[in-house]
Amino acid sequence: MDTMLAARYLGPKRIEIEMVPIPVIGSEEALIQVEACGFCGSDMNIMAGTHPRAKAPLTVGHELSGHIVEIGNPSAGWEVGENVTVYPLISCGTCYACTHSNPHVCRKLRLFGFDVDGGMAEFVKVPIESLVRLPKNMPARIGALIEPLAVAVHGVARTSMDEVGIAVVLGAGPIGLLTALVAQARGASHVIVSDVLPSRLRLAESLGLHAIKAGAELLAEVMRMSDANGADVLFECAGHPSSAREMTSLVRSRATIVNLGVFKKPVEVDMQAVNFKEIEILGSRVYERKDFQGAIDLAMQLPLDRIISHVFSLTEVALAFVQFQSSESCKVLVTPR
Repeated sequence: MDTMLAARYLGPKRIEIEMVPIPVIGSEEALIQVEACGFCGSDMNIMAGTHPRAKAPLTVGHELSGHIVEIGNPSAGWEVGENVTVYPLISCGTCYACTHSNPHVCRKLRLFGFDVDGGMAEFVKVPIESLVRLPKNMPARIGALIEPLAVAVHGVARTSMDEVGIAVVLGAGPIGLLTALVAQARGASHVIVSDVLPSRLRLAESLGLHAIKAGAELLAEVMRMSDANGADVLFECAGHPSSAREMTSLVRSRATIVNLGVFKKPVEVDMQAVNFKEIEILGSRVYERKDFQGAIDLAMQLPLDRIISHVFSLTEVALAFVQFQSSESCKVLVTPR
């Protein structure tokens, strides 16, 4: 067998299954048989044809788990059959960020599934250095959530969680829910999650989180719980202009706001509130290698299975993408077999 099925972006609003050659690996590469791969919010930009780097034809997908079926360099410390996920960042190695120990914010950062073929296929080839070992007992579905969980681990690690009484998470999509769970696991006494969609609030509640509708209800609840001071830390995970406008009113003086959500364009922020309250606003982009290990260590302690709302076969990828865009969905996975 020298061909495989792959989910291919073929142009705006076109994702189809195609038969393509199984990748041939080089001496410093590994071939992974994919067992599960998740859709990410950024994949919507690819499908819309608005992502600045993704060019058709392209095999999408960067949230994956599987096992090694071929290794180019047997002396690299890996064995055929090992369960793995993939660290999907491709850094240039020469820019300021890369030469100062921050390759995850590389000036020319690229990713598998965006700039080169990704993992929504039966097989994917990756550099050996991109492999991340998964525990033998970790289900493939959970392994496919390590990448988005690492986003949450990195975001929460951007600020100290010592003595955090109230943490607010804006946005109850996959990243928001994962961030709330990580903040809770890292010691926040009370975590409040907000969204405008009732279905997402219900899901947050089922995870044991305090869920409140965004807007006036959220502000009232935060002020009630904080004696009118505001939250100690806030994680912006919605990437919506309304979140940017409201976030400074929800936190106390000298609070920290961490922005994980990716805004599509410049937004309005109350800089007077930042000034008067001496609020610290921190950016958070993707993750570092250590965040993958942090995610792996946490994964089996969290109710991650409940975040997976739908699972489709690879041959149903077009239907899976339609479902992913539904307000009733959370994390949508595709399994090649």
